Amino acid sequence: NDRATAFIFADGAGAVVIGQSKEAGIGPTVWGSTAENRDAILLTPSYLEYKKNPGKLDLGWPNISQQGQTVFRWAVYEVAQVGKKAIEAAGIQPSDLGAFIPHQANERIIDSLAKSMELPEGIVIARDIQTTGNTSAASIPLAMDRVLAENPELSGKLALLIGFGAGLVYASQVVELPPKEK
Repeated sequence: NDRATAFIFADGAGAVVIGQSKEAGIGPTVWGSTAENRDAILLTPSYLEYKKNPGKLDLGWPNISQQGQTVFRWAVYEVAQVGKKAIEAAGIQPSDLGAFIPHQANERIIDSLAKSMELPEGIVIARDIQTTGNTSAASIPLAMDRVLAENPELSGKLALLIGFGAGLVYASQVVELPPKEK
């Protein structure tokens, strides 16, 4: 019933299989959290409280609440800096990227992130949110699969991945997209 969180609830699962390689295909990870605003996305009662008191009906079922503007500003401005740091840590330039595959939170955040990072024209930006919705932790693997299905020429190219979410945690890295299946 909460407009600030209703869009979060989509269903999906994803995984990426990583194998041995003669060349590094995964760049350094830039990760962390913004603790001063961690309450911008809350689960009340927390899952741990709920689990410790399974019979207490007065606790209610855990409910997610979100301060939408705070989360939006954080994602667009602070998480964009994380993406820039991941590009730098990988030792590449933004023009070396073939794709940008962020967490599929919403289109405004995706577009604003790309703009804040000053990504070059022509970079493929994952927009799986349009058809799959926000599938939380599954959004990057699902978006990567869709990007490769729609743009097979990106196989073997570099992509910037950025994940972020509750607790205002984030992680980003540059990876080499998987080769075409044989």
